[in-house]
Amino acid sequence: MNRNYALGALTAVYMLNLVDRGLLALLMQPIKQDLGLSDTQLGFLTGIAFGLFYAVLGLPIARWADRGDRITITSLAIGLWGLTVMACLFVTQYSQLVLARVAAAVGESGCKPPTYSLVGDYFPQPAQRVRAMSIYSAGNYLSSPIAYIVGGWLNERYGWRLTFFLMGIPGLLLALLVKGTVVDPRARSQSQRVAPELHAVFRALWRLRSLRHLSAALILLYTMGLGLSPWYAAFMIRTHGVGTAELGIWLGLILGLGGSIGALLGGQVAGRWFAGDESNQMRMSALTVALTVPCFVAFLSLPSKLEAFVALIPMIVTISMFVGPTYALLQRLVPDEMRATMMALVMLLANLIGFGIGPQAVGVLSDAFGSLRYAMLAVSFIGLWAGWHFWAAARTVREDLACA
Repeated sequence: MNRNYALGALTAVYMLNLVDRGLLALLMQPIKQDLGLSDTQLGFLTGIAFGLFYAVLGLPIARWADRGDRITITSLAIGLWGLTVMACLFVTQYSQLVLARVAAAVGESGCKPPTYSLVGDYFPQPAQRVRAMSIYSAGNYLSSPIAYIVGGWLNERYGWRLTFFLMGIPGLLLALLVKGTVVDPRARSQSQRVAPELHAVFRALWRLRSLRHLSAALILLYTMGLGLSPWYAAFMIRTHGVGTAELGIWLGLILGLGGSIGALLGGQVAGRWFAGDESNQMRMSALTVALTVPCFVAFLSLPSKLEAFVALIPMIVTISMFVGPTYALLQRLVPDEMRATMMALVMLLANLIGFGIGPQAVGVLSDAFGSLRYAMLAVSFIGLWAGWHFWAAARTVREDLACA
């Protein structure tokens, strides 16, 4: 089949299964007021309640993806995601919303490992894979216009419960489309495919220094990114008095276009200027990640909403440039049959720590400081630490690729 069509369909799955995160971030303030919640409770809702199940379930699903039919896994996961997001229509209290988020985590955990692995099979050449992974990763940012613009418009007219219900319906439709039109390109039959032993994947993950540093960088970036992103909307509402409809347009365009431009730009620079030069690809990632910190400080500090939104643009562009080169390199550092499991192990740690600590830390610090601004500012400096690990990975990546 046409691999570009397959890439588009897999990117759509990755994009759609992230819509509920942006939607929840946009609607946290209305939900807080409706259900009478604290920032600590919101931090738990967007962090541990979702992240624990998302991270833990990702590993067995990835093991299944390394030996099973990845198209079936993908379609089941995105269909389940749609149903659980729609279930928010019936939420009337905090405990029910927590259960809905846990259920959504089950669906989301089955989307990334198989789709990530499938993209690698459809685009086996290194340069092609970098660009393909950049396009696939742009799905993360393309989810923002849907979540923020459409979600903000729906919330203004129908309220947050019906908004979640309507936004879950496309998940069911996409599940049918993927199952009916995309095929798994594996040449061998499923009965012949044997998933690697888990200890072998752990050993490969620990053996290569660049892989260790990349894993640490991703864990730190997820902690920072997942910790801060749910609070953008709440910060703008509290500090600048922006309504959800206006806020949805601003954040949807900035996160969607800025993130997509950054991801595609990172892939183009890595594939053209640094083709075959993974060391400089990682140095580029180190510099762009570090540059996000002063941009974010400006976002939190500037006095008007327009200035704050403008400062957010370069931050989103620079923080997304690492994704294509990094995810493509991660695939090259391990054998093909380990790709999904290796990614799930890295994401297990990244999501457990990122979801578990990031949003909760911002919520707790906000309640302790009495200031959401200072809480977000403290967490943003993790970006410098992540940048150092990318730079460290650049020192050994050539040697590690030779051993892989």
